[in-house]
Amino acid sequence: MPDVEIRPFSDEHLDAAAALLAERHARHLTAEPLLGRDVDYRVQLAGKGGLVALRGGELRAYLLGQTTDEDAFVDFAGCAASEPELLRDLYAALAPTWQRERHRVYLPASDAALIDVWFHLAFGLQFTLAVREPAPGSGDGVRPGRPDDLDAVVALEHAFTEHLLQSPSFSGRRPQTDDEIRAEWEGTWDDKQFLHVVVERDARVVGHALLYRREPGDLRIPPNSVDLALVVTLPEVRGTGAGSALVSHALGWAHEQGLAAVTIDWRVVNLLADRFFRARGFRPTFVRLYRHVP
Repeated sequence: MPDVEIRPFSDEHLDAAAALLAERHARHLTAEPLLGRDVDYRVQLAGKGGLVALRGGELRAYLLGQTTDEDAFVDFAGCAASEPELLRDLYAALAPTWQRERHRVYLPASDAALIDVWFHLAFGLQFTLAVREPAPGSGDGVRPGRPDDLDAVVALEHAFTEHLLQSPSFSGRRPQTDDEIRAEWEGTWDDKQFLHVVVERDARVVGHALLYRREPGDLRIPPNSVDLALVVTLPEVRGTGAGSALVSHALGWAHEQGLAAVTIDWRVVNLLADRFFRARGFRPTFVRLYRHVP
């Protein structure tokens, strides 16, 4: 664009970029109060690589990206702009350096202008991240999980993967073996960061949920919160209230613990999850957009 200079992001841009991020997050907090607070914006940006757009010597936009073995991503603090259109120019310049075919970006769900920019870069909506307040409640047939529920956990994990592989989700999730699932869950019941609960029907485990105490400090995680990391039921009991019982129990437990918020995320093309969690009062906070190149 005319009169715009694109430069590598460096420490000299940190204060101006942090100010843009602070403005973005202030708008976000107005739309949704249950977000991270007392965030050190400089810490969110320091040490990351990317580009800035300057106009008349003033920083108008920044874009910071990171890579994994499989993809490239822009995290919760990875872009902000007083002129959102400039992010398209920054992406055009930065994306080739990632040398990855899969790109994802996390954006405030309430920031329509920012989301529109990325839609015009051929990104599509993949995940919703959401939050709601805890509430008194309990679930019929729900009890704490225990190590001898591991066989049921294996069956539920297989059911979850099978569901995600089907249309319209078409997930690339690799089915795990029984032994892999057992190894992944080993020690869960002894770890104070986790709370596992199951729901039974006729003395049989037909669903489970996992709550996880995430560390605060980023833009998404509210203080004094817990993440509802997993809710799964067997196909034959979906629509019978088993999933609702698990969520009600989780919200009730969080309320009893004096927590302020429950966070969650789900794949939007998982139609059952998308409709289920929205209907239970979870409000979108961030979205994850995705693009595969070419």
